[in-house]
Amino acid sequence: MPNTSLRRPQNGYRRGGKTAYHGAKTRTFAASTSTRGEATSTDEKWERTALAHQIDENMGFSRYDAGRKREGWLVNVQSTSIDDPRVPGGAGRAALDCYFIEEDGSTFKATVEYEPYFLIACRKGHEGEVEEWCKRVPGGGVVKTIKRVEREDLKMPNHLLGYRRTFLELRFHNVQDLMAARRDIMPIAEKNKKGMDAMDTYAEVASWVPPFSSIVVSCGPDWSCSQPSKGE
Repeated sequence: MPNTSLRRPQNGYRRGGKTAYHGAKTRTFAASTSTRGEATSTDEKWERTALAHQIDENMGFSRYDAGRKREGWLVNVQSTSIDDPRVPGGAGRAALDCYFIEEDGSTFKATVEYEPYFLIACRKGHEGEVEEWCKRVPGGGVVKTIKRVEREDLKMPNHLLGYRRTFLELRFHNVQDLMAARRDIMPIAEKNKKGMDAMDTYAEVASWVPPFSSIVVSCGPDWSCSQPSKGE
């Protein structure tokens, strides 16, 4: 019995000779940037920000800067920027526009500044040299401040013991600076992460002395215990 299943024509034409077949067409897409801010210039960004403020005022959400205390229900939050010529790059300072409705139905907007940040971990004893490197290299020196903080790393083995490792908290003027620094740090962090095995992590945890290890409780023959005292 001949094969009557649908087959692609070998001569480049479908049955009937009206439609040419040249295989699957290749679809092309225009290149796009990772973030909206990278696709526009700084001047366009500030024009867009000014336009957004004008629209908010027309809708009744004028910015509240100073005066009597006002209370309301928070109904919306939008990211924005505050122009500051002291910030390198012209991106300004990061902020949030918070939209409120008061009890009498009146509306207003309050702008709250913040410093975007992220934490990085490094090998114990190398915090100083990593801190100096972060001040100069990532993003061309866009890091605003660096502070050492202690946090519990839930990814470490035996993290339930309460071990708190030292992290470097990197703060920035705006999100653009944060992303620029992150692009420089992430490849190095991923490479070092592969080179750090479980034994290094266990060694760091094993060298930690719990805060309660120096507490000694003295118990008598009748199992009555005295007040805790610091051990030698």
